[in-house]
Amino acid sequence: MNSPGSSSNDQLIKMLDDVPFFKKFTPYEKKRIAGHSSSFQKYAAGKTIIKDATHDNSFFVLIKGEVTVEKKNVPIVALSAGEFFGEMAFLTNSKRNTDVIAQTACMVIKVNHDLLERLSAEIREKIKDQIIEKLVERLNKTTERLRVRM
Repeated sequence: MNSPGSSSNDQLIKMLDDVPFFKKFTPYEKKRIAGHSSSFQKYAAGKTIIKDATHDNSFFVLIKGEVTVEKKNVPIVALSAGEFFGEMAFLTNSKRNTDVIAQTACMVIKVNHDLLERLSAEIREKIKDQIIEKLVERLNKTTERLRVRM
């Protein structure tokens, strides 16, 4: 895991512009997020981003690359840029229940309560709204899959 290092705020903002999670954020809000460059982390292919049964109160927004969510080395789902993961432990303050492995070189934003406290209420609300919107979408997909099976 590495921070982006030489990436300037302008480069980070450009990356955020390309990520669906941030589509409703203003240029100013993206600039504020990019200003917390220590929250941006890089992972090489094959590296574990989240380890099952560990405790961490953060979630990750995938900026670049692809990851797989796995349970006991069995892939559950593949995620690409714009997706987020680790939100259940973040929301419930519980242990992780899966591994998340970088399949390609990845960049993520690690969002924890410390970062959220440093962001404005408007940005926190938009982050919350994006989480809710995606969780509802995931629930609807699961419900549809169950309906098809019946």
